[in-house]
Parts: sequence; C-alpha cells; structure tokens
Amino acid sequence: MSPRHLHLLVLVLFAPRLAWADAQSIQLYERGDYEAAAESFTRVLADPRRSSQELGEARVYLAASLHALGRTEEAREQLEVLARDYPEQRVDAVLFPPELVALAEAIRQRVDAEREYARKEAERERLAREEVLRRPPPPAPPPPAYLRPEVLGLYEALGRQVTLGVGLSYHQGLLEGSARVLLNGDPTSSPPRVIPPTFQFQGGVLLGRGAFRPHLGLQAILPLGAQGYGGGAVAGLRFSLPKGFVAFVDVGVERFFFTADETYRKLALTTQAGLGFDLRLPSGK
Repeated sequence: MSPRHLHLLVLVLFAPRLAWADAQSIQLYERGDYEAAAESFTRVLADPRRSSQELGEARVYLAASLHALGRTEEAREQLEVLARDYPEQRVDAVLFPPELVALAEAIRQRVDAEREYARKEAERERLAREEVLRRPPPPAPPPPAYLRPEVLGLYEALGRQVTLGVGLSYHQGLLEGSARVLLNGDPTSSPPRVIPPTFQFQGGVLLGRGAFRPHLGLQAILPLGAQGYGGGAVAGLRFSLPKGFVAFVDVGVERFFFTADETYRKLALTTQAGLGFDLRLPSGK
C-alpha cells in the first residue's frame, strides 16, 4: 500500500471526528492544492457556528497548507494561536509532515514554558500581596513638634494687678508644656517696690486639630524669695495666626501656700493673654 493510500485510509478512519469539516477543503489539501485549501480553511475559521474543536482542527489544516506553500512565518503564527487557544489540540504526526509536527511541538513547548512562567509569577505576586496584608501597618509618623517663644501679660482679678512676662512653650500633637517668668512689681507702694520674679510651669492638652484649639492644663508656681509655692488649674484657647504666630488666652485659679510672705494672696484668679511664634523642630530623620 502506497503512503498516499495509507494516508487516505487514516483519513477515512478519522472521518467521524472530522465530519464537521468541509470535505472539499480536505480534498484540496490532500490533492496538493494548498493555496485553495488555505483560502477554504480561512473561511471555516471565520464561521461563528463552528465549535472549539472544529476551529482547532481547521487551524491545524490552515497551518499545514501555509507551511506547504513555504509561508513558514504565517504557518508559525497559526501554530502559535493553536498552542495558546487550543492547548489540547495536537498536530497529528500520521496526517501531517514531520517538519510541521516538529515546528508545532517546539512552539507548544515555548508557549507552555511561558504559561508556566506566567503562572509562577502570578503565584509569586499573590503570595507577596498576602505577605503585605499580613504585615502590621507601619507606625504613623509622630506629629511635628514646635517651640514657641512668647510674650504675655497676666491680670490678677482679686488684687487687680497686672504683670508682664515672657515664656517658652513646647507642643506636639495633643500635648503642650510651657515655662514662663512673670516680672513682678508693686506699683501701689511708694516708692514702687520690686518683687522677685515668679516662675510658672504649665502642662496640659490641646483639644481639636484646627486653627482654634481649646486647652486644659495644670500649673505649678514658684515665686522667688517667697518661702512657699502655689498651684492651680487653667483653661484656655490657642489661635493660629498667619506666618506662624499664635495668640493664646488662659484663665486660671491659683492657690498659694506660704509660711511667711504676705505679699502673695492665698487665692488668685488670673487671666493670661499673649502672643507667640511657632518654630518647627527638626524631625530627626
């Protein structure tokens, strides 16, 4: 039996599987009319009614027809599509030339390698995303810190006394602390009597986050030259002004504990108001 007769016999044996195909298209290929066969199988591939298996088989025949015409690059393109879109479809070594089978297998191996690489990359990216999700979020950076030189005036309501002073405040986030020096004097005496300055230390919290922030705090008072100390509570406001300036007002109740000096009242109601300038401190990074 000649190879051609054997080929036709194999085709007959596979006829049930190829019953979908246009018989004339296959006959054109078998007769060696590859140009007409290529055109016929191109029309089959354009038919939306064909099943996936039918389209895969037609693409094999189209690649074989193009390869026989010496249009190797076009045949390679068809085999590339075959390997990507129809991974189960093989180029039968009994029905088609060995060169075409070898080319199809080489392309399939490359496509399979690319597909496996893409799968591993996708898996690697998935694991990386899961690892990122498992990690705790990075800590939020600390809020900026500021140092604020201040000038202020203090009015003591019970004694109707006005005192000037200077101070230095530090604030970061919700916390604020300050140290102030009040320049005391007694204008009612004749001649006016100079009283040693009073140191005031204050700490508290700033509420809110806008330009207008209430303030609640405690203070300790240390008058120089007096054998005692004082303390109290304050409530106030902070106003952010343009160019980094800050205005502040504090209202406080102070209780003094002295053993000898009667210059200071046992109880004082004070109002402090002043102006400062915020200097942002380096973050240290």
